[in-house]
Amino acid sequence: MAITASTEEQQLLLDVQAVDTKILQAGHKRNNVPEIATVQELEVALGSLDMKIVAVSTEVSDLSVVQEKAEADVEVVRSRAARDKERLDGGSITNSKELESLQSEIESLSRRQATLEDEELEVMQQLESAQNALDAFNTEREPLAAALEAAIASRDSQIAECNAEIDKLTAQRNDMVSDLPSDLVKLYDKVRDDLGGVGAALLTRGACQGCRIALDSSEIQRIRNLGADVVVRCEECQRILVRTAESGL
Repeated sequence: MAITASTEEQQLLLDVQAVDTKILQAGHKRNNVPEIATVQELEVALGSLDMKIVAVSTEVSDLSVVQEKAEADVEVVRSRAARDKERLDGGSITNSKELESLQSEIESLSRRQATLEDEELEVMQQLESAQNALDAFNTEREPLAAALEAAIASRDSQIAECNAEIDKLTAQRNDMVSDLPSDLVKLYDKVRDDLGGVGAALLTRGACQGCRIALDSSEIQRIRNLGADVVVRCEECQRILVRTAESGL
């Protein structure tokens, strides 16, 4: 059974379509705010940098432990050598073999101390290099984090503006459709959903302004014979056609 609606109601349907188009445009704008991509890029960059910071921080921590152990090892050997030298210099040892053994131990401890000090120096250099890298990463992170924070704020602000616009338009649409027959709105919404957002279009000079295809003469004649209150649909795209004085009928 054909749906009917007054000429004024059919004209209002085009106004609803105009509002729906604005809602779609606002939604598209919201989903394509440039800062969305910027935030994603900065989050990836910051995440990568934070992984480096964690890795280098772990290295600094591990090397600090190694350095402390190296310092402790050197101190043990140094203290032992100092005690041996004190015994040697004290003159309390008179046995030649014991003196020879003590001197040999002092020499061995000296070599051991030199080796440990070299190892300690190498660890200190590695620790310094790792700490410098960590400081550089942390310095790099500050402006990157600030840029991300600013991008998030800008993104959220623009999205909020779009949402406010959508809410305003939606309220306006709800007021408009409340004045239309429910079956007409139901049909319009279905067609609009099926056809990418456009459910109603003008019939202008014998052509549907939704699909831009001209109606053939027999279809035009059929529509011409229909009452003004009969809701007409395009035979090509199935959109609701709104007739006016410019329709070419």
